[in-house]
Amino acid sequence: RPPLSLSRCSGAHVLEFLRYLDQFGKTKVHTPLCPFFGHPNPPAPCPCPLRQAWGSLDALIGRLRAAFEEHGGKPEANPFGARAVRLYLREVRDSQSKARGISYEKKKRKRPPQVPQPPPSTS
Repeated sequence: RPPLSLSRCSGAHVLEFLRYLDQFGKTKVHTPLCPFFGHPNPPAPCPCPLRQAWGSLDALIGRLRAAFEEHGGKPEANPFGARAVRLYLREVRDSQSKARGISYEKKKRKRPPQVPQPPPSTS
């Protein structure tokens, strides 16, 4: 197909692009019928497909979202921030988490330790 101008791009086009990218992935994602489903380090090879890792897709969409807005696009018109794209990424994350036996919990930021204040001197 001919190139699509960004102003005509929608969340559906972004999803089509993400599904296209999936065929070039290098992450083994076990199917529910695979004996290694849910195991992070399988002991033997299996015929399960290689897919794009969720983290790679999430990072790519994050960069494209930022670039769209840096080049004058309005946040509400950003196809990379469309609800369908967010739902797709969440679905990929959850399915890969189950298939690979790893969790994608958000990392909690460590707060710097509080330095206790000395009591006010009474001189």
